[in-house]
Amino acid sequence: MANFERLAMVTPNGDDSMIRVRVENVWSTLDVENGEGLSFLVVDDEGTRMHAFVQHFADAKRFKRLLQKGDWFTITGFSVVIVRNEIRMTKQRKEIVLKRNTEVGVSELFNGFIPLDLVPFQDVKNGTVHDGTSYTRDFLGVISSVSDFGLTVDDSMPRNIHNYDPKTTGSIDFVLEDNDGNHLNCRAKGILAVLFKRNWLCYGETGTNICLLTNWRVVGRDGPIQVEDEEGISTFEYDPPGHHEVVLVYCRLHQEEDLSDE
Repeated sequence: MANFERLAMVTPNGDDSMIRVRVENVWSTLDVENGEGLSFLVVDDEGTRMHAFVQHFADAKRFKRLLQKGDWFTITGFSVVIVRNEIRMTKQRKEIVLKRNTEVGVSELFNGFIPLDLVPFQDVKNGTVHDGTSYTRDFLGVISSVSDFGLTVDDSMPRNIHNYDPKTTGSIDFVLEDNDGNHLNCRAKGILAVLFKRNWLCYGETGTNICLLTNWRVVGRDGPIQVEDEEGISTFEYDPPGHHEVVLVYCRLHQEEDLSDE
């Protein structure tokens, strides 16, 4: 049986490591300085997430064909780099570099439960999760209201120094409510906003709409928006599989926290 390295344990000096991961998301990037790119979000069976990117865009087509979203793979011959910036994609301060000699193999499915990084809404409200939190988090709640499609300024959008057009993109605002009645003001932008609107038109107002936000960023605690998506990495899911079990565990965790405070 192969000896897989946990994502939490890979290091910049471990070029001979083999990892076994599921591809959570795939997205294209565009940067003024570096041009086009291709990124992946991968997770291992312990729930550790890590951002991976293709070193040379000429190899992007190969990796896009090999690494399919939702499937499990083994990866060898990659490099690991340290993320120096405080604001980053995942909790891990490391990223995987997919190179020309990187090898990808299909792996058997893992049927166990992969934990989420769910954040209590109250932790956002009281500042336990700081404004501009350094990495993306997960949120689960009931959609209590959805605003109409609008336009917002997105400073994260790339723009060359000769272009003065505003960094505007489509957006949609919505409110999530947890079991304790706490509310979280959320915003989806760009392509994700369009997808959210379409899902809401199809499934909204048909009952209790539970929504799971995966890899969203906390941007404030007192302003009109507390949580918004991070382009490419963020996803949402209506009535996610197993959400009843997730809510049950979520409630038990809160009960244990309350008892420990007494």
